[in-house]
Amino acid sequence: MSGVETVVHGVLSGCIVVFVVTWLLGALYFGVVAHGSRERARSWLRGLRASLPARIALVACIVVLQLLTGGGHNAFWQHLHYWNPVLGVLGAALAVASTALLVWARLVLGAMWASVPLVQEGHELRTSGPYSYVRHPIYTGFLGVVVGAMLGFGFGMWVLITAVVLPWLLHRVRVEDDMMAAEFGDQYLAYRLRVPALLPLRRIHL
Repeated sequence: MSGVETVVHGVLSGCIVVFVVTWLLGALYFGVVAHGSRERARSWLRGLRASLPARIALVACIVVLQLLTGGGHNAFWQHLHYWNPVLGVLGAALAVASTALLVWARLVLGAMWASVPLVQEGHELRTSGPYSYVRHPIYTGFLGVVVGAMLGFGFGMWVLITAVVLPWLLHRVRVEDDMMAAEFGDQYLAYRLRVPALLPLRRIHL
């Protein structure tokens, strides 16, 4: 492993750690805030129970995948491995920027964040900060970290991880958009028309 590859892998691993820690601290913070409101806590617990089967299935799939593929080190995944220093550095840069976006969005969202899609008691629509560029900046950041890891780690098993993450994120976007539209009505529909979902690309009005 070259020096550049070692640095890139270290940066990517750090980004993944920051992402996990942010998610865990966010869940803890939300739990503390929710402790002061029984209805908010009940709402969060209902969402958590509803998503529990999917979470268990996801963990089971990861374990089975690791067992079947040898943790990504068997011959099949090695055929998909391609390391390029330029792509590696670009991947690391993308992961760092995406991690910063993810943390920024998490801070702006504050107590409105939850690990499952739900409308909380006294829910407020966030449209400032990163939410003025994309409607789902946390998902944008997560996707950027995954794609950056795929480039930085040299594809391999990360191709499959990216292929699984992308449709899941698109599904979550649809679910949350429908939920927010039902809660905020025309306010969210106008926001949805004005701001793209995941990629901060200007909309073209003909």
